[in-house]
Amino acid sequence: MDILYLSPEFPPNYAQFVRRLHAEGIRVWAIGEADFYSLPADLRACIRWYARAELGRWERVEAAVGELLEIKHAQGFEGPFAWVESHNEAWLRLEAWINERFDIPGIRRDDIEPLKKKSVMKRLFQDARLPVARGAVVATLEEALQLARSLGYPVCLKPNEGVGAQGVHRVEDEAALREIFPRLREDLLLEDWISAPIVTFDGLVDLEGEVVFENRLVYGEGVFEYTGGRRDPFFYVSREVPAPLAAAGRELLRRIGLRRKFFHFEFFERETDWVPIELNARPPGGAILDMMNYSIDGDLYRAWARILLRRPPELPAVKKYAVGYVGRRDRSYALPHDRLLDLLGDRLVDHAENPPLYWEVMGRYRYIFRAADEEEIRALAAEARREG
Repeated sequence: MDILYLSPEFPPNYAQFVRRLHAEGIRVWAIGEADFYSLPADLRACIRWYARAELGRWERVEAAVGELLEIKHAQGFEGPFAWVESHNEAWLRLEAWINERFDIPGIRRDDIEPLKKKSVMKRLFQDARLPVARGAVVATLEEALQLARSLGYPVCLKPNEGVGAQGVHRVEDEAALREIFPRLREDLLLEDWISAPIVTFDGLVDLEGEVVFENRLVYGEGVFEYTGGRRDPFFYVSREVPAPLAAAGRELLRRIGLRRKFFHFEFFERETDWVPIELNARPPGGAILDMMNYSIDGDLYRAWARILLRRPPELPAVKKYAVGYVGRRDRSYALPHDRLLDLLGDRLVDHAENPPLYWEVMGRYRYIFRAADEEEIRALAAEARREG
C-alpha cells in the first residue's frame, strides 16, 4: 500500500504516524515544507520519497504529487495513492482537493463545510436536536448590534471559520462591539457567551466509521483563558466518557460520515446537558494524542496505520490513568522546575519545551503526568501552576 502524507515534519509528534506506517509495511511518500535533511534521520528512513513544496500553493503541491507518482511508477509501484493524510487542520482543504484532483478515496471539498464553518456546524447540531448557543453570522456592524441587543451582553464574537479560541472575543457591551467589529475582517459569528467548563469528545473511527477509541478531555478553565497568557494551561484526559456525551458525539459522527480518521469535538458542559461548540476531523492538538496513549498504555499512531490495512487496532480496552497537562510560561513559580519534578516523581511521563508556535496557548514548557485518581491530577496541577 502507498500513502501520501502531508507535512511529516510538523507537529513533531506526528512523525510517529509515518514511523508506524513504515513499520506496518506501508510505503510512505511525503510532501512537506521543510528541507528533507532537516528531518530526523530515523524519520527520513521511513519515507520512500519526499518532495518539498509550499503547502499553501496548491499548484506547487499538484506538481509535487505528480512528481511522486512518476517516481513511484518508475520504481514499479503502479496505481494511485491509497490515501492522503496530514492529521492537520491547516491542510484539510488541501487533502480534499488532492483526493478530487487525483481520484483518491477520502474526504471531498463538499465534505469540508461542516468541518470548517461554525455556522454550518450549528445547523448540523440543530438537526441532531442538540442544544446550541443562540446566534448567527453577521456581515455588518448594524447586524451585529441588533443581534447583540436581542441576545444580551456579554456576547461571543468569533471567526466563522477558525480553530478553538483563535480570534474569539468576549464583548461586554455595545461600546466594545462598536470598537472591535470594524477591526475584524473575517466572516464573523456572533453568539451568546456561555460560561461553562469545556470538555471534548475525541477518538478514532475505522474504515466503516465505527468508533474504536473514545476519550474525554477536561479543561481547567476555558481555552479562551489560556490565549494571551491570562492563565497557565491545564487540562486532563479523563478515565471515563459520560454516556450522554458519547451519545451526542457518536450522533454527530454519524451525520458527518467520518471514516478512518481521528476526531476532536468540543462541548460546553452544563449541569443538565452538553452544548456542542465545534467539530474537527483530526486529533486534538499538541501533546494530547500522546496523553491519550499514556492513559491506556497503548499506541494510537499504530492503531491508525493498522486500520488502513484493515487490521485490528490492538488498543487496550481499559483506561488505567487520568493524564494531566500543565504548560508553564516565563514567570516565577512557587515550585521551580527541579522541585516540581521531585513533586511529580514517577507520575511524570513527559516534560519538554513546546514548539514556539504553541507557546501562546499551550505554554512554553509542558509537564505531562498521570495517576489513577483524577483528584490527584487536579491537586498536582494546582501546585504546578502556583506562582511564587
